[in-house]
Amino acid sequence: MSMLHARNVTEQRLPGLIGALEQRGRMALETADSAEVCELFRRYRAAGLIIPETYGGLGVSTRETVEILRVVGSLCPSLAVMMTMHHHTIATIVQLGGLIPAADELLCAIAQNQLLIASAFAEGKSGAQIFNSSVKAQAVEGGFLLSGSKKPCTMSHHMDVIVVGVVRENADGGFTQGFAVVFEDGSRVTRQPFWNTPVLAAANSHALVFDEVFVPSERMLLAEGDDEAVAASVQETSLSGLCWFQLMVGGTYLGVVSAMAGLLLARRGGEDAPLAQLAIELEGAQQALIGTARELEEQRAADEATYAKALCTRFMVQGAIERSSNLAVEALGGMAFIRSNEVAYLLAASRAICFHPISRAAAVPLLADFLGGSVAAHG
Repeated sequence: MSMLHARNVTEQRLPGLIGALEQRGRMALETADSAEVCELFRRYRAAGLIIPETYGGLGVSTRETVEILRVVGSLCPSLAVMMTMHHHTIATIVQLGGLIPAADELLCAIAQNQLLIASAFAEGKSGAQIFNSSVKAQAVEGGFLLSGSKKPCTMSHHMDVIVVGVVRENADGGFTQGFAVVFEDGSRVTRQPFWNTPVLAAANSHALVFDEVFVPSERMLLAEGDDEAVAASVQETSLSGLCWFQLMVGGTYLGVVSAMAGLLLARRGGEDAPLAQLAIELEGAQQALIGTARELEEQRAADEATYAKALCTRFMVQGAIERSSNLAVEALGGMAFIRSNEVAYLLAASRAICFHPISRAAAVPLLADFLGGSVAAHG
């Protein structure tokens, strides 16, 4: 089964992590202080997972990343959410190599020192619309001042670096969009309480407030309207990061529902029909994620068609997760639900996939256009 293969991949790439998570226990981790979960993130050198080997990272492929996140999601959903946010940001930073002078240096530092990255972007839509941000950039001598907020932001109290989507207002009233890299080294970034539910609380997702935070020019990338090459690179970068994100989200929450299936398998003694249907749903979702990940690996640059396929995969997997969780809860029965909070917790955590960008409603225009183009091409 694909979960066994995923565990083998995880043990090979992050040796010892599975054992550490299993020894601590799923619910103990989910109710632990987030600092403990972040310490596991660093201790098992997961921060450099997808960073290319040339920068000192592990160079793990998109397919392997999806498998690893599924395993981690089954053992500690909050850590898998942290890893998703961190690594989709890393995927973006890799694309920025050569565009932001600090990008190459940052990737080496992350791999060497196991720095944790906070992702501070707005909800992504098609292409550059990911930059529709509540963080504004004002040009000053030597760089920019950032003001605004991002919420929620995972690992808000324990990250080392923030990669934030920004907008700069131009003299003509228009806006220029871009990225900023902010090191958490005494800068004027503050936190405010935001996450009030116990579900996934260990992921430490609170508000970050930027109060005229200075960022030097070499840590900024703005998609200037008169520079088509830079604008195209920013577009490509945002699409690539968004594709990674959809697949990582799918893998993470497929892991959560896989944990529910594991509870059912552990007490197997009833009908096999629910298990067979779970196998269909989980294996089908896994193969969809792996297939889309392979296509992303084979492309030099993501485009809108690739992003549309990643979205189709994510929403298909989301549907499979919803069906599987309902099936598992029903098959486990009312007594399992009553006797322990684990079943209810996993059910609630599995539903959080629908809160990650982009929303289904926001995806409608892109997916409708994608279907129209696909039908026309084959009509």
